[in-house]
Amino acid sequence: FALKNVALRKQTQQSSDLSGGASARAVDGIKFGNYYRNSCTHTQKGGDWMVNLGRPVKVDHVIIHNRVDCCQERIDKAVVMLDTPKGPKVCGIVYFQRGRNVYKVDCLHKVPAVAVRIHQSRNDYLTLCEVEVMA
Repeated sequence: FALKNVALRKQTQQSSDLSGGASARAVDGIKFGNYYRNSCTHTQKGGDWMVNLGRPVKVDHVIIHNRVDCCQERIDKAVVMLDTPKGPKVCGIVYFQRGRNVYKVDCLHKVPAVAVRIHQSRNDYLTLCEVEVMA
């Protein structure tokens, strides 16, 4: 079966909005990573972001499109988590690689999740230009 992005235009929230970087920007379907094109999120340091999937779905992997106009290293050690009926499960951790703009995080649990959360585990800003939840 073909996987599809189940996060597109779903309800989102984040711990804080900085510089107009609203949480919904990460699921607007625009993958372009220039922050000043108004399609990336931005939180205060140590931020959290979440998308509500609306119903339980078995998440295969999450694709994160990083900011490209500056500050790419801020994505380092962002933790991708699934909210499941049995509690949170870590899907994976993003490790910054210079020159890489798109990160795929495989979710090995394949358990039904009702939401996906991304947490900046370091004391740094969280900026997401698009998040695709493939299920």
